[in-house]
Amino acid sequence: MNKQQQTPLEKLISDRRRIQQACVLQEQKLNTDFSYIQENAGSLLLSGVSALLFPNTKAKSKGTENSQSVQPASEVPSLSLGFSDYLSVAQSLLPVAWDVARPLLTAWGIQKVQTWIIRKLFKKKK
Repeated sequence: MNKQQQTPLEKLISDRRRIQQACVLQEQKLNTDFSYIQENAGSLLLSGVSALLFPNTKAKSKGTENSQSVQPASEVPSLSLGFSDYLSVAQSLLPVAWDVARPLLTAWGIQKVQTWIIRKLFKKKK
């Protein structure tokens, strides 16, 4: 029971070390998560979009409905998608859509400016 009391400075130092170790562990976890996401970005995106657009609703026949009236605990009931779900998907896809549309809009704008300048330069006088 002769526990030596830490000074406030020692408490701060030990808290700092503890927090730094926790930050290092969290950083390692985030790095592994990000590397997984980078390696599997395409399949994750496609599976997420397909899950939103085509929810897993299994059509049961009448014979299987009666025999399986109780759902297994591991089976999650399907949720219907609302407008906000589609809106959030659309919002997350906006940067990709902008990257695709920007060159098209730029080319269209340049073409319109060129035709306007040509019309002004070679305008027929009445």
